[in-house]
Amino acid sequence: MYRIAICDDECLTCQEIENIILDNSDLLGATFDIEVFYSGEALIEHMRCGSSYDFLILDIELYGATGIDIGKYLRDEDRNFHTQIIYVSSKETYAMKLFSVQPLDFIVKPVQPKTLIKAINRGFEIIGRKEDFFTCKVGKDNLTISCKDILYLSSNKRIISVVCRDDSIDYYGKLSEELHKLPEYFVQVHNSYIINLNALKRSCNDYVVMNNNEQINISRKYSESFKEKIFSRWKRLNCGE
Repeated sequence: MYRIAICDDECLTCQEIENIILDNSDLLGATFDIEVFYSGEALIEHMRCGSSYDFLILDIELYGATGIDIGKYLRDEDRNFHTQIIYVSSKETYAMKLFSVQPLDFIVKPVQPKTLIKAINRGFEIIGRKEDFFTCKVGKDNLTISCKDILYLSSNKRIISVVCRDDSIDYYGKLSEELHKLPEYFVQVHNSYIINLNALKRSCNDYVVMNNNEQINISRKYSESFKEKIFSRWKRLNCGE
């Protein structure tokens, strides 16, 4: 079950988008829980109170809090980079303004079913078609963590730290063994670091910046495999391969 929030001040547009998703749920191979909002303020308040979504489908030109304001709240204040944002608008002049909130796609109204389905499928490639969990042993307890909350794993001698959005969990283990327990969007960049590509803010030749603004070095040993992983991921998401 994927949770989607649609936010548009035009009731008909919200209904059309909701119908496209529900009518094509078999084609998408998923089920959806959809909530509709007619103002940006209402959606932001809902998220402040603890609601979370896999996809936000947002009109840009909302009265009051705009679609861009919602995106900035999600990324900058809530530090949520799991939720995929799809913007819809009757105008095509927003590319640079949208860059900072890392949207999944930008769709020009009227929304065409084929375009929206393609965008959601791209989102599945990023967040996965199911919720992934990582299990580790902390003392005598087995702890289960949602992978979407993990930024990276680090190792210092025998102590592994799982760094999440809101906290960090430490336990004894070997980092090399933990990589095999993680989904394919986790990749090792250093003997001491495994990162979540879905929590990657920026990558350079010899380091990456995660969504909490922490910088992690890429060692020479893992440099080529990391570049290949990034390229194959980009190719799959943008070229449909």
